[in-house]
Amino acid sequence: MVTEPVKPILNTVVSFGAGHFYTNQTDKGEIVMGGDLDGYNSYAQRGNLPMIEHVAAAAVTAFPCFGRLRIMRHWAGVMDMTMDGSPIIGKTPIDNLYLNGGWCYGGFKATPASGWCFAHLIAKNQSHEAAAALRMNRFATGTVIDENGQGAQANLH
Repeated sequence: MVTEPVKPILNTVVSFGAGHFYTNQTDKGEIVMGGDLDGYNSYAQRGNLPMIEHVAAAAVTAFPCFGRLRIMRHWAGVMDMTMDGSPIIGKTPIDNLYLNGGWCYGGFKATPASGWCFAHLIAKNQSHEAAAALRMNRFATGTVIDENGQGAQANLH
């Protein structure tokens, strides 16, 4: 969701784990916020009222002053999630084709670190130490990363 523009109040991304809520403020002053997945798989891209209410409730819990803001727009979409809930940063079976995706919820917050690891992978053709476990072949070898088993199955969240 995006609110009307307001004077600067946030200069960083805030993630609120108790309500699965995240927010930041744009250069234009708009407050951008989001939260959990819909409770079922859908390609509708319109979201649903219970999830909008969930995000709004978490926003007001974390920042009571957000209760006065007007929402200008909201959107929903397909999440590019892996089945273990962790991203892929690695080579593909095709020469010189690399993948950085499947970021689940936190991708936009992890972009600087993932960009560093991705650049290392492309430049040296080997995974950065910090991203070594995030290779795509982990699904074939059974060495998945346990993120509470929540991955792309919405009913497990």
